[in-house]
Amino acid sequence: MSNLHPKISSSAGLTLIELVTSMVIASIASLGLGFGITSIVGFYQDDWVTKNVRFWGYECMDFLVSEIETAKKVVERPPVGNFDGLIITRKDGTQQLNIQGSDNQGLLSNGWPILDYADFPSEGAYRENGQRFVELDKFKVGKLSEDEDFRIDFGAIPNIARLKESLWVIEMVVTVTTLYHGESHTEYVKFKRIAWAKDKYF
Repeated sequence: MSNLHPKISSSAGLTLIELVTSMVIASIASLGLGFGITSIVGFYQDDWVTKNVRFWGYECMDFLVSEIETAKKVVERPPVGNFDGLIITRKDGTQQLNIQGSDNQGLLSNGWPILDYADFPSEGAYRENGQRFVELDKFKVGKLSEDEDFRIDFGAIPNIARLKESLWVIEMVVTVTTLYHGESHTEYVKFKRIAWAKDKYF
């Protein structure tokens, strides 16, 4: 009598459960890789924008310190919002510099960008389509003796009235705001320099 049941042969391939499991693991790995790449690109973009901001800020501070220390006369203008102002009269008799701040344009000199070779970094790579916003948050100029970091030191030294009047501190803060998935993160890039206003000393 012949055998009515065919022989059951086994295969070395994947079962349905093994196939589903491997697909789930591959999906999780792909998601992790995608998030990792997104994070790396985001950090690179942040670093690139912050690098532009730091370059602009340091160059502005160098320019201001140089102009203040070589000026014939420097006068503080009343603050407008969170921005102080300066009127700098140069020794060589060229046009006065009217320094003022603007949240969207940075520091201006006589209504024009303060630097001839570098614009305020509110535009450029990774700043289009509302990815990142760069704004001038603060520009302050004051006497070093009134700065909270140095007030105690100056109070302990007598007979230095002219020195107190001539040493100034310049502070500037630029914000870099990143919008991501409906949330915002703001980084504060700070600059601080000391300048000697010789016209106040001599």
